[in-house]
Amino acid sequence: MPSEPPLTQEELEFLEMIIDLTATGEVQKRIDALQRGEYDADLKLALNRARRLRRWVGRNDPGEEVRAHELERAERGFNHFAGSDVMVDARLRVAKTHVERLTICYTILDAARREIDAYVGAVKERFDAGPSALQAPLAFQAPLQAAVSAAVSAPVSAPVSAPVSAPLKAAVPAKVEKRRPSLAERAFVGAVQYFITAPDDIVRIIQDGRGTIEMNALSLYEAGEILGSLKDHFYLDRKNGKDLQISVAGHAPLPWFGETDAIESAVIAARGSKQTSREFESIRRSFTRDLHRYDVR
Repeated sequence: MPSEPPLTQEELEFLEMIIDLTATGEVQKRIDALQRGEYDADLKLALNRARRLRRWVGRNDPGEEVRAHELERAERGFNHFAGSDVMVDARLRVAKTHVERLTICYTILDAARREIDAYVGAVKERFDAGPSALQAPLAFQAPLQAAVSAAVSAPVSAPVSAPVSAPLKAAVPAKVEKRRPSLAERAFVGAVQYFITAPDDIVRIIQDGRGTIEMNALSLYEAGEILGSLKDHFYLDRKNGKDLQISVAGHAPLPWFGETDAIESAVIAARGSKQTSREFESIRRSFTRDLHRYDVR
């Protein structure tokens, strides 16, 4: 029996994120949308993101030996989720013991893997079908299109041309549309004070895979904890995030990922020396929940 717990802090955070990701049925909603014929604007990009999601889950999924060992520890009274708020999920409220709670978490993880595999398959099917699939009529569209065309075509002939031109010009300027915040702005509401770069620009930089994100005055560890939410949400690593740079408090940009002298290496060093911050770990968890809620990918 190993002396140190094989389930790492990252794997625990991964389990918590899977619980958050599946609490609202997010993956299943995407599958249902694809089946209804609602396509992503860029199916190739959607396919790449779906595959990255599957790789992220596969990379962090605790193996059978780890699971068995952690269940033994839970049976001896160890609470893997002490200090977390996973119990807000209704699926976990039925658990009476630490073992039951961890078992439910593993069950949720296994179900999530199956859903993600189905999602990747659904996106690939739509992508392989090519542009012709986009033109295919959907079963539920026919009555709607018939009703709309009937309503629009019949009364258009005479009455529309005269009354519309004059009264509308006076009425339209009086109506002021209030700008709604973007998805990114809503997702960043709890962490926006830590960034100089605007939320929408941050999302664009990450999607492009290159550029510099500017942050306010923080330690490298604190910046890394905040950025960790974005790393997990976008499934970033040293390979796909190698060209992303971070500038903290106006200093020269540092690589987000890298072997040394990188933001991520500062986080790893802080955790290794136990020089971590409960405050920023909590901020990271809440920011991660907001990102999953609005899904800015």
